[in-house]
Amino acid sequence: MPLEKEEPSSESFNIDQLKASVRLSVESEEPIHELRLSISEGLYLLALGDAEGQLLKKSEKVIDYGLIAGGILQLYLMGSIRIEKGVVRIISTKQTGNIFLDKVLTNLTEESGIIGEILRLKNELKKLHTDIEELLIAKGILKKEENSLLWIPLSERIENINYAYEKEIRNTLRAMVLRGFKNDVSFSILFSLTNDCHLLSEVFRSTSELSDAKNSVKSPMKLAGVDEDLANVLGLISHFFIEKF
Repeated sequence: MPLEKEEPSSESFNIDQLKASVRLSVESEEPIHELRLSISEGLYLLALGDAEGQLLKKSEKVIDYGLIAGGILQLYLMGSIRIEKGVVRIISTKQTGNIFLDKVLTNLTEESGIIGEILRLKNELKKLHTDIEELLIAKGILKKEENSLLWIPLSERIENINYAYEKEIRNTLRAMVLRGFKNDVSFSILFSLTNDCHLLSEVFRSTSELSDAKNSVKSPMKLAGVDEDLANVLGLISHFFIEKF
């Protein structure tokens, strides 16, 4: 069953308290149970290169599809939609307060296949990156330099909340695979999409760790919170990425 959770917005938490909490988990290198951001926001952070603050070359062609898939699956977890045998059914059109998720929800087509929706929304939705960037900037996670590139200052890594968020996500994904850490289902979905978008090697750097991660992602039913229905959906999405890219 989808989990009915409201998407965190920039108004739903004290940013200073949140930064302190994120910094603590990063400094202790401990994973967290629940993803603090939406799945799409987490995926976008992983797709940004640390040095330049630009999308990694290997993710440029696929990231938009991953962001849309993440948005649809986030709406599924929130109970706004159902996905039955790969078909999207809209349960509620109530706005989430997240500009990206609301754009996806508003433009979804009832009784349509999820892969067809990913393809259609990729062609119809504009400013995908801008929407995600605006969310992350509003939450104090990203900022822009004058040249409009997303900037991650290398000299203040731990103090910079962008890097801390990304490091927290990396720590948790690594703990899932290497330590059997039990996480919220949103991390399981993010793990699958990270593989689909060719970003697994950004999290698992050594050959042995990457091999473990690839083996783990092949069995979505073994991931925390993933039931048979969700495993089938993740399988459909992964097959789509393999066939298209």
